[in-house]
Amino acid sequence: MYRILIADDEPMALYSTAHAFPWADWGFDPPVLMTEAPAALDKLRTERFDAAIVDIRMPQMTGIDLIRLSGEAGLQTVFIVLSGYSDFSYVQTALRLSTFDYCLKPILPDAAQAALERLSGRIHDIRVGSDPAFLATLSSTAPLKPLFTQRGLPVPEGMLSMVLLSAEKPETLPPLLNGFQASLSFWADANEVLLFTPMTEQSLLSTLPKSPDVRVCYTVPVLQDILNPVRQLQLLRQTMAEVQPGQAPVSIYVNDCSPTFFDMLNYVDEHLSDELSLQRLSAQFHLNYTYCSELFRAITGATFTKYLSSHRMERARTLIITTPMSISEIARQTGYSNYNHFSATFKTYFGQTPGAYRTAHQEGSVR
Repeated sequence: MYRILIADDEPMALYSTAHAFPWADWGFDPPVLMTEAPAALDKLRTERFDAAIVDIRMPQMTGIDLIRLSGEAGLQTVFIVLSGYSDFSYVQTALRLSTFDYCLKPILPDAAQAALERLSGRIHDIRVGSDPAFLATLSSTAPLKPLFTQRGLPVPEGMLSMVLLSAEKPETLPPLLNGFQASLSFWADANEVLLFTPMTEQSLLSTLPKSPDVRVCYTVPVLQDILNPVRQLQLLRQTMAEVQPGQAPVSIYVNDCSPTFFDMLNYVDEHLSDELSLQRLSAQFHLNYTYCSELFRAITGATFTKYLSSHRMERARTLIITTPMSISEIARQTGYSNYNHFSATFKTYFGQTPGAYRTAHQEGSVR
């Protein structure tokens, strides 16, 4: 899986950006969120991130400064900048600093999908596709430990018992497998390698249960990764991190509930006009209510009620500045049947009534 950081000094915009992108669809872990650029830079320096999305205008340090300092530190992080329509000169500067892409605020669903697809492809090219030395080493007898360490792939302390490989031509795999077995000498007593070539979902399902060392708990998201050659090394990275040393045979538990949770978040964003409650949603998505409540706090830093309110307000703000829709209709579209309640809540979030905010945006005094 890919790791990504998002930096924006506006908390509501930060959470809106975090949930505008279909992360799981393109192999990303849930994003790490930062509200201060200096802290974000420290995070990028001390932890490995494949990509970062940064607001171009932030106090203390602009997004451009953050990108420049990351480059000077030798980081290979792929950057996307967030900007408003009035920031084009900043965007040009960012692009000269080898920024990969930019997104205009507010981020629309189609733009988010396209940007993430491009970003995923770029990260893959950096990790594997444009690195023939990496692939060559995999089929050699050179030790793999330094190779994986250099690329931030975790190396378990105990035995490695599972390696997933993919190739367009299965007949090329036997020599590659032999090279892998020889290269695993730094793991004492490594005794088994499971080999998977690209196959249909049905044949994969029929193969896995025959191995006593593999147990699949959640098949659908895992199969999507296994059957996609682009993500094989990310799957290997995840699998290696989960291997428990000292077990014979090793049991690998592929268990990732976060895609279901983020499916629920996407559902919330797509049904903001509906009457929503965490109790009903957790039942609908077959998740424990207490677990969902804890995840909301851990991922968003807010309760479900505050999360829902902030997303409704962000959607209302987007509709106010991008459509001619009446304020009353916008209130209904964002789940408010009482106009006065909607107007008061909007003013609490943005400091102005909806009508005043629209006027200020048209006059260019807010972005």
